[in-house]
Amino acid sequence: MSVLAHASTFIERRAPRAERQPGLLRRLFASFMESRHRRAEQEIAMRLGLTGGHITDEIERRMSERLTRGGGFRL
Repeated sequence: MSVLAHASTFIERRAPRAERQPGLLRRLFASFMESRHRRAEQEIAMRLGLTGGHITDEIERRMSERLTRGGGFRL
């Protein structure tokens, strides 16, 4: 005679999965993106320091162009 078990009995007995670390490529990519984010923050702070902490539409436009397209930033 065969017995058919319900899935719920197996789920309850299964050991919890251990937390897996992300793979090497994912960690490298995350590190690269974090570095770019830090660099953008530093550049914005530097540009705001050069303008005395004031931001105008023109400065904001130039910063956006610089950060999104890699264009030159001129004051």
